[in-house]
Amino acid sequence: MSAAAALWATLLVVAPALAALAIFLGRLPPRTASVWGAGASAVSLAAAAALLWQRSIGVATVWVGSPTLRLDVSWRLDVSTLALALLVAAIGLLVLQYAGSYFHGDRRAGRTIALLAAFEAAMLGLILADNLLLLYVFWELTGLCSFFLISSDRSKGQAGLRAASHALLVTVAGGLSMLVGLLYLIAQTDTASLAALLGLELEPAVATLALALILPAVLTKSAQVPTHFWLPGAMAAPTPVSAYLHSATMVKAGVILLLFFYPVLGGSPLWTWGLLPLGAATCVWGSVRALAQSDIKLLMAWSTVSQLGLITLTIGLGTDIAIRAAILHVFAHAVFKAGLFLTVGGVDHAAHSRSLHDLGGLWRRAPQLAVAAAILAGSMAGIPPLAGFLSKELILKKAMMAELWVHGLAVGAIVLGSVGTVAYSSRFFFEVFTGQARSASARAAERPSVGLLLAPLALAGSTLLAGPAAPWVDRVFLEPVAFAMVGRPLEVKALSLWYGINAALLLSVLIVSTGYLVDKWLGLRFLKEQAPRWWHGSELFDSLMAASQSIGELVVRALAGGSPRAYLAIAAACGLLPGLVLLPGLSEIDWISAEPAGATIVATLAVLLAFLVAAVRPLPRVLILTAIGFAVAMLFRLANGPDLMLTQLLVEVLVTIFFALALWALPTGPREVAGERERPRRWGRVLLASAAGVGAASWVAALSRSTPDTAVATYVREVAPAIAKGDNLVNVVLTDVRSVDTLMETIVVVLGTLGVVALLKGRERDDRGGAAGGAETASPPPRGLLPGLARAILPIGALFALVLLLKGHNAPGGGFVAGLSLGVTAMLGFAAFGPSRLGRRSRASLSGVAILGAGLMLATGAIGWASGDPFLTQLHGEVALFGLSLPVHTTTIFDVGVMLAVAGGIGAAGLAFWTTAAGSAARGGRS
Repeated sequence: MSAAAALWATLLVVAPALAALAIFLGRLPPRTASVWGAGASAVSLAAAAALLWQRSIGVATVWVGSPTLRLDVSWRLDVSTLALALLVAAIGLLVLQYAGSYFHGDRRAGRTIALLAAFEAAMLGLILADNLLLLYVFWELTGLCSFFLISSDRSKGQAGLRAASHALLVTVAGGLSMLVGLLYLIAQTDTASLAALLGLELEPAVATLALALILPAVLTKSAQVPTHFWLPGAMAAPTPVSAYLHSATMVKAGVILLLFFYPVLGGSPLWTWGLLPLGAATCVWGSVRALAQSDIKLLMAWSTVSQLGLITLTIGLGTDIAIRAAILHVFAHAVFKAGLFLTVGGVDHAAHSRSLHDLGGLWRRAPQLAVAAAILAGSMAGIPPLAGFLSKELILKKAMMAELWVHGLAVGAIVLGSVGTVAYSSRFFFEVFTGQARSASARAAERPSVGLLLAPLALAGSTLLAGPAAPWVDRVFLEPVAFAMVGRPLEVKALSLWYGINAALLLSVLIVSTGYLVDKWLGLRFLKEQAPRWWHGSELFDSLMAASQSIGELVVRALAGGSPRAYLAIAAACGLLPGLVLLPGLSEIDWISAEPAGATIVATLAVLLAFLVAAVRPLPRVLILTAIGFAVAMLFRLANGPDLMLTQLLVEVLVTIFFALALWALPTGPREVAGERERPRRWGRVLLASAAGVGAASWVAALSRSTPDTAVATYVREVAPAIAKGDNLVNVVLTDVRSVDTLMETIVVVLGTLGVVALLKGRERDDRGGAAGGAETASPPPRGLLPGLARAILPIGALFALVLLLKGHNAPGGGFVAGLSLGVTAMLGFAAFGPSRLGRRSRASLSGVAILGAGLMLATGAIGWASGDPFLTQLHGEVALFGLSLPVHTTTIFDVGVMLAVAGGIGAAGLAFWTTAAGSAARGGRS
């Protein structure tokens, strides 16, 4: 795949996201925001068209992050994905244009338009993503965007937030199951590429388990029974949002994913047995509920549920003609349902009402809107010669050809659901646009503006032209898309508007006539809600959430506010005590042949542990724990791990300092003497700790007898001198082999630092009214020997850190250890000179150093990217200087970034901690 194709595909996805960012940052008014959003959609539309025109077929890889973790950014480009991208971008263009007129006068609506553009980018990324993990990221981004969009109408208050929460929680719950399924597929096939996966033949058991894990995400996203309730509730969103999210894009994500996975998972028995009953139930139930709605927006919402059930049912039939029919109906439904929602918005703007009890006769005030509504509602009802008729005929034809039990269930559900579809389509059009107005607002309806008419008319025109142009639609669109989706030619007849008089046509005539009669018989006598409240999905979901919160409250009341010993006891019991089953393995350890140095260290540890148990005061316990840490560091040295030893020693020093600061900040009080009642508890804790220690030793003994896999070690030994030009395997792993891990861990350190500084700064602000002057009077600069020693030691500490940094690529050291060394040096400086002398700006500058370090690491990754290599690829070479050949590595810059991030983070957190502790000590009467 050419670099130009990758660039066009990236532009296709990124353009709406950039528009959303510009709208957010610029706080643009609705009309201007609409222009930006529609312009970005036009760019995406042009990019998709250009890729189709150039026949750019294949996988376009933009960035390779970690081959071992299967992380990359790659786009799967074929006729099916690009056709879906055209659909999303085209409807996005119309909806965003419409939104500018719909939100005219509401200055806060620019945020909603920006969210619509961001959602479009997420949906385009979902369609084009080839990497399964990237697909999951975009899948969740669509749900996150929908949450903010559904709750964007502030006039809805808590009702809008409740509806948005239902949509997010339900779809995210299904998405977690899908993540497990995708990881399972990656583990079984050794590939994260969807294009590569679709070319494999999976074992039936693997396909069935993967499908069982992915189905919850599909069913929740596409609102299938029993998780359908969130979609009608999402109508709390403004109409343009409903038109885009819940007709053309988000709710289609589930069925689109089914179509994507059909070639590899369609052979599983679960495909038909799982999809067909759920799709049938959803199709019928959605039609029944749509007939009971007087709010035309809710009517459209329930009709979407019914139509999604129809598509799922069709996909569940699992044959070539069924997939072909489902593809056609996905596109046909997206067009007519988006147009119908926009028509509802035009009706609401004109008559200021959405109730069928109030409307009527609007064709006089809005004839263009009535024409668009007639065409779009006719397509939804399956009236010839519209696009909806073509897809409905294909669905009926396939259902008539199915096996006996499948035939009965599928045809029955399609007929019942379609009769309801005709009935509510008829009701919508005739009760809104014909007859007499039934309210003053309908009689005084305003004429819709051109901005509100353009999108519905354009969508109506496309669905009107698709029917007569059926052979052209089949040749240019349906056949190539179906071929790309399935991966082979489909053995079906060409699409046509007229196949002659056959069973499918007669059944279609029966459906249309019966549905019309049902509407005329019902009139405005709407079905009543006879079912109890607990029957409705939203009520059941709320009950489930309330029950889970009650259980959580019970757990919190049992554990919250308890002693840390309780948490440690639970952790030891759950994590370490199971190791007692491996206790016999301890007898297999050869204690006699142990090295004298190792035996000495173990004996020292035993003595230190005995002192730790006997110690009563906190500070001696901290010092004993530090000594234990030093002894463990010596064990690392005996195991030929000098880097681990250095890290352990420096971390122990820092932990000791922070513990001492915490003890300094704690208030003093009378010493508690253990009484008779306390002694059993003390011995119980000793017994539990001893059992946990024996369990941990059993785990270690069992693991030490296992045969290690040396493949990774062998690979690193080969890579270190040959590719990374380094002899220190630990540093090579951190900077070259697993640099993504190092970057992520360092960013976590920086974020944790900023969090600690913010929390302690907030506490300092709250306590400022306490002791006058706070830390500045509590901790005056020390006088005497310590500052003089510090002036001599601090440069040595900084020089030692520099040496560790520079020699780390070939000898023990590196950026992380150097950062720890600088952190210890900084803490010594605080102790010698007092934190107040550095001032408040120092704390901000130390946090800035941490951020600068993370930025340097990212910049190092960009260097490799700019040279055409994957992100974070380290470059190694030599430069001639004064006749000498000197090695040059980008890992040095990377290590400098690690050092600055760690040192700045420790320094900022230590300064904040020291200042707070000094202030607390001053208020407690200590210095």
